[in-house]
Amino acid sequence: MSTSKSTTLTGLLDAANGRPVRRHPETGGYFVKASGGAHFWGRVLDAVVFVVGYTILAVILAVVRESMMNSGSALGYNDGLWLTLYVVLWFVGLFVYGVIWGSVGSVGDAAAGMRSVRIKNGTTAGAWLGGWRAICWSFFPFFVVMLIASAISGGGDDTWDPKFAAIDRRSGVAQGQQPVPDPKVVAAEQASEAERRNMPNLYGQRPDARP
Repeated sequence: MSTSKSTTLTGLLDAANGRPVRRHPETGGYFVKASGGAHFWGRVLDAVVFVVGYTILAVILAVVRESMMNSGSALGYNDGLWLTLYVVLWFVGLFVYGVIWGSVGSVGDAAAGMRSVRIKNGTTAGAWLGGWRAICWSFFPFFVVMLIASAISGGGDDTWDPKFAAIDRRSGVAQGQQPVPDPKVVAAEQASEAERRNMPNLYGQRPDARP
């Protein structure tokens, strides 16, 4: 069950960047989501790093195959075997990168100053779940579309997984600063209080009150 956004909002703003401050429901700790732009470019960098790493490994595998073919090994000519190896290498590579991402943070996280955590309590995914989350990227063709939509909307949600959010590790809250009240929320509360006081008496306390 996903965490409703309304249960995490606090009516406060970050003192450093002015973005909404949220609260982890289970721990009560404050956090600020990474901006849409930071989240987008951080994940783009993660994709680039992984593709570059995979390409290097694939080239090494191709060199090994060429060497086997030159030596007359029958395995070097087995196209099905090598295609399978490339596919397995892709998913194994994703899992390994996800293990790093879920435990100590990815390259994109470090560059963007963010970290993917559970909304409910602020904990990271961990190595095992991080690996599987990374593999899920390969099964979501619309991941990039959602990522772009997240960037445009200014949100730092981890797109297809509503239980996680990318938090801003450079925010004032993350640096120990106290959040400040949101003027819009304060104004809305004052307007609501004024409206409540000016409402017609509904309980017969005024002599001219009507049922």
